[in-house]
Amino acid sequence: MVGTRAWTLVAAAGFFCWSVQPAVSASLTVKDLLEKGDRYHQQFVSVTGQVTDVKALIGPRNLPFYTFVLRDTAKEAGNITVIMQGKSEVSGGDQVLVHGIFFKSRKAGRSTITNRIEATIVQQLHDQRQPLIG
Repeated sequence: MVGTRAWTLVAAAGFFCWSVQPAVSASLTVKDLLEKGDRYHQQFVSVTGQVTDVKALIGPRNLPFYTFVLRDTAKEAGNITVIMQGKSEVSGGDQVLVHGIFFKSRKAGRSTITNRIEATIVQQLHDQRQPLIG
């Protein structure tokens, strides 16, 4: 009887853990992130915006990375710098979703870096209204 009860509890706990989905935060705009930067400092964020000023670089261990400026569609909202490891798959003008850790302000050697996302994902947002060609 004790063994059956233990298995029932284990099965119930397993089902509960399986059925609970992780919380997913909604994506922010660049304007929202800049206005509430202190709230999101050193937190994972998802931000949408337009890519400008893409630069491909090589790191200290000869590993490629790239940076770009993420702008809000409302041009007066401001900019966020994004840094991502690997080779760039985006170009100027692309609409993207960026997921990564946001730093409102951070010391790097003698300089201070402000409003930067160290990205783990950069995904192009394609216009769903355009027909597929091919």
